Amino acid sequence: MADWNELKLSMTYIEKINSLLLPKAKSAPLVLDLFAGCGGLALGFESRGFETLGFEKDADACKTYQLNLKGECKKITLTTETEFPKVDVVIGGPPCQPFSVGGHQLGLKDSRDGFPIFISAIERLQPEIWLFENVRGVLYSNRAYFDQILDALRALNYVVELRLLNAVNFGVPQNRERVVVVGHRGEFRFPQGETKRVTAAEALGEMMTQAPKESKFLTPSMDEYVAKYERASFCVRPRDLHPGLPARTLTCRNLAGATGDMQRIRLPDGRRRRLLIREAARLQSFPDWYEFCGGETSQFNQAGNAVPPLLALHLAGAIKEYLATTNRLSSGEILYRNLPDQFALPLEFKESTEMKIPTFITNTEKPAKITKLFNEALFILSKLGIPLDAVSRRGLEKMAMAFLAVCDVKRSADWSKARIREGKNAIKSREIITYINSHFEEKISSGSYDDIRRKDLKLPVVAGIIVASANKLDAARNDPQRGYSLSQEFVEIIRSFTRDAWTEEIEEFMAEKPTLSERLKAVRQIEHVPIKLPSGQTLQFSPGEHNQLQKALIEEFLPRYGSGAEVLYVGDSTNKYLVRDVARLKALKFFALEHGELPDIVAYSKKKNWLFLIEAVHTSGPISPVRLLELKRLTSECNADIVYITAFLNRETFRKYAPDIAWETEVWIADSPDHMVHFNGDKFLGPYKNQD
Repeated sequence: MADWNELKLSMTYIEKINSLLLPKAKSAPLVLDLFAGCGGLALGFESRGFETLGFEKDADACKTYQLNLKGECKKITLTTETEFPKVDVVIGGPPCQPFSVGGHQLGLKDSRDGFPIFISAIERLQPEIWLFENVRGVLYSNRAYFDQILDALRALNYVVELRLLNAVNFGVPQNRERVVVVGHRGEFRFPQGETKRVTAAEALGEMMTQAPKESKFLTPSMDEYVAKYERASFCVRPRDLHPGLPARTLTCRNLAGATGDMQRIRLPDGRRRRLLIREAARLQSFPDWYEFCGGETSQFNQAGNAVPPLLALHLAGAIKEYLATTNRLSSGEILYRNLPDQFALPLEFKESTEMKIPTFITNTEKPAKITKLFNEALFILSKLGIPLDAVSRRGLEKMAMAFLAVCDVKRSADWSKARIREGKNAIKSREIITYINSHFEEKISSGSYDDIRRKDLKLPVVAGIIVASANKLDAARNDPQRGYSLSQEFVEIIRSFTRDAWTEEIEEFMAEKPTLSERLKAVRQIEHVPIKLPSGQTLQFSPGEHNQLQKALIEEFLPRYGSGAEVLYVGDSTNKYLVRDVARLKALKFFALEHGELPDIVAYSKKKNWLFLIEAVHTSGPISPVRLLELKRLTSECNADIVYITAFLNRETFRKYAPDIAWETEVWIADSPDHMVHFNGDKFLGPYKNQD
């Protein structure tokens, strides 16, 4: 071990992952890798000389495993009846539906849960040692079920020990906390971390300043959305990748999706782009030779779900050392080692600091302790993804009070006692009003009970934080007798609010959950197709809001919806013919450009044979019924299909002109660029598939 430690200390990060993480020739002992994913855990074990046999149901992940590792990976959906060979070591990362918002809290009876399969394998194989890893959320989301898992494993005559390990302490350039649980019958020792932390710049090098051709850049609308997300979540530092620090936790969601917390790099010229798969792999400590199979989203999912191979390398080393020992405990000694005061989770304690709660509301008429409690409630709701920006001060106050009533939290010291109100204990609208009046110095009329449903609890209910009709599943929405309760999914993270590490815990808890803010924003991942200008010319618009809107149409609207359209005509307030392609327009039998009724922009998609006639509304009006008839008359000889677009800078202007807009036309609003409004009768009538 001394030589190995000396060797790794003399290496750069890139040298380390490319030389230390190399599968050795197959040799005993055999390691069974359940729920193997793309092989991050197995790579660490093979690099320590173990032979691996993986089991994974995802086809792409299974191919990645087989392409890069010496061991075989069987594509299979595991069950409690799956047959396995006899082995001394079992490892894995069981999926855990009972900890997710989609779980039904069925515990070990949940067929989608991987833990019964893992426990069954341990019971039948009785290996020398076993290990599994999981997200930090298992410690507080449905903790009772996690304790049930540990008890079931202890009952198989193993000392069960767990640690909260941060991959950054094991040479991985990423803050990634994971719970690692080990079962053994001897003297296992968890690996010791390293003192030096690897930064993103050390891991990525020149990648952080480059923009490969496959780069996906953040658009202005995405930049604005990210800024709003960071303000709403009270980010002290922008969530770009910082060269001098390790990366944030990589997840499937922040790698593959255009979300508010997406992983991104800011280039020297100020542009921001999303991470590429090779960059994600480096930050996860995969070697550069490690290839991922499948499409881009599949590759990001594999990388985001993986155990960092450098962390796995340390764990494999600890297991190898354990197997080299001969001392084993008796059943009585194992029972003693598993006594409650012996298996308390050793956490990485930090110096206690008081959490800083933002001030959402001030109320000089109420005692300071009540106002403080309101701000705590709103802080929790904001961290759980509730958008508060557009809510009035009184609306925030009433939302906080209704939330506190459902939680049954009267004081700041009561958060750990937040309640699940089941059955007849579910709190009804009028009872919420009574609670608020009794504890928060209010005089709200009981006749306003419907405001609880329509206003005060609307957002927490839509977000799933609070369950409506907890006592009457079939109750009508306006039934005053239906009761409210905290969701089973959110109660533990709310109860843990006063813990020092709560802000880190809530970020981990929400990492894979789309927030209500994001769902309401409904950012659509639309592929941007570059638009073409004649002769590749660059447009220079003169100042002014009208020209700003035309610029947005060319840079934002046409790349989204233009199907590769070419701009054939555009004029601004100082140059009527900023762009004009007379030959192409004549070929389409478009009316003469000298005509005084030109739209602001004309663009043509050869792929669709569509001609876009676009009015950019600022001081002039939209495509009204009269204007539509006029344009139809002028384009009656045109041999392309016409699409009529009215564009606005913002919703306020749209609302002003909405009554004048003609049917059979389209509307685009620059401050919501990923959506359109159809004034097309029944042409586009139909359902949207649920994406949740």
